[in-house]
Amino acid sequence: MLSDRVKRTIDCHHLLEKGDRLIVGVSAGIDSMVLLHLLNAYRETYDLSLIVAHVNHGFRPEESEKEAELVRNEAGRLGFPFEYGKFNVKEFQKLGGFSPQDAARRIRFHFFSDLLQKHRAQKIALGHNADDQVETVLLRLLRGSGLEGLKGILPNRQGRIIRPLIEVWKEEIKSFALEKRIPFLLDSSNLKKDYLRNGLRLALIPFIEKEYQPSFKEIVLRTSNFLREDNDYLEKGAEEVYRKIIIEENGSLSFRVSEYRSLHRAIQWRVIKKVLERICTRHGGLDEGEWLNVHEICQKLEQSSPSFLLELPQGVWVEKRYERVLFGKGRIKPIQPFEVQVVSSGRNFIEEIGKEVVMEEASVDRFGDLSGPPHTAFMDYENLQFPLKIRNFRPGDRFQPLGTHGTQKLKEFFIDHKIPRFERANIPLVISAEMIAWVVGYRIDERVKVTEKTKRILKVTVA
Repeated sequence: MLSDRVKRTIDCHHLLEKGDRLIVGVSAGIDSMVLLHLLNAYRETYDLSLIVAHVNHGFRPEESEKEAELVRNEAGRLGFPFEYGKFNVKEFQKLGGFSPQDAARRIRFHFFSDLLQKHRAQKIALGHNADDQVETVLLRLLRGSGLEGLKGILPNRQGRIIRPLIEVWKEEIKSFALEKRIPFLLDSSNLKKDYLRNGLRLALIPFIEKEYQPSFKEIVLRTSNFLREDNDYLEKGAEEVYRKIIIEENGSLSFRVSEYRSLHRAIQWRVIKKVLERICTRHGGLDEGEWLNVHEICQKLEQSSPSFLLELPQGVWVEKRYERVLFGKGRIKPIQPFEVQVVSSGRNFIEEIGKEVVMEEASVDRFGDLSGPPHTAFMDYENLQFPLKIRNFRPGDRFQPLGTHGTQKLKEFFIDHKIPRFERANIPLVISAEMIAWVVGYRIDERVKVTEKTKRILKVTVA
């Protein structure tokens, strides 16, 4: 019996726990309507609280209104709260450059995720079935995919999205709906062969079943299950590696390039994927089916470039700094060229870099020990020309690093100290006339160093 088979799926994959509050995505189609009735039947067994959610994508205005009305009425009859979202998916599709299906999916999952928070629910329940699984595997095979894609739709995605019907066939669901007299509506767009998924379902799969293999769907489903087990094994290996090589500090995740390159490729990209998932989970998580460009990162890491900065969807950034690769999230605001004049005694706040410059003039005896942290420098006051300026890097900049006899291009100095290109504009420079007196945090110029002949010292702190 369908109800018993679905319950076995629930228990086998740990889809429900006692006291769960669920957002049930109901489209008015046969799968989601059957799912709603089955969850209602399990309500006492699992002590469930159900919230019915329906999304109107605006593709089929007349049909959409009927679908919304059916779901609203059924939710009311069963005594469940009803949440309705109406969106202009076509407009969102144009703005984001998505396909109609991808745009609809993104909107749908954002809506469901918002409802999770609103109702303090634990999970989103969806009505995907075994036929959907077969179609998804074939779609990914046609588009090119590895184990990660060919494992198909997960019954339980990170304990957040559950699919109790994923192991039962569409025909079984239809029979159950007719037997129990469960109301549902047919989506006319499912009959159009314009969409690749529909073409697979209406033409290709029936053709293969008729001409080559009557059990084609069962074979694809069984193969997908095998591949999922293989993928799970690799995922566990990647998780172990992740715990060994990933460093978490200052809100970012990082690893050493040498450790990464020692890994098998199958583990490399899985580690990258896990890093991206962790970064996004901290900031609300990824929507179902969203894919950050893992392979783009892997390709960049295979190249010999000593440094790079990638900005990805979801506000994620990836930065390579020679031997270390860092991942974080948030808008990267580029530092524009700036130059400001500062007073030689007192405090100066530099808005462009969000730092304060403090200057103090005194005799040699006053300061005593001239060693200090990297953000503090001591210079010979008499060898400086005032007013001093603070600016950032310009192409062609040169200075004479402390302890050297000739000048060096600042670009070469940055390379020697393994400072990435995109980080160089963030480093303040203290300018005396046309001379770079101090590359803040790194080195003063030889010509402004404190010597035995120095009478007065300028202490500069940038913090």
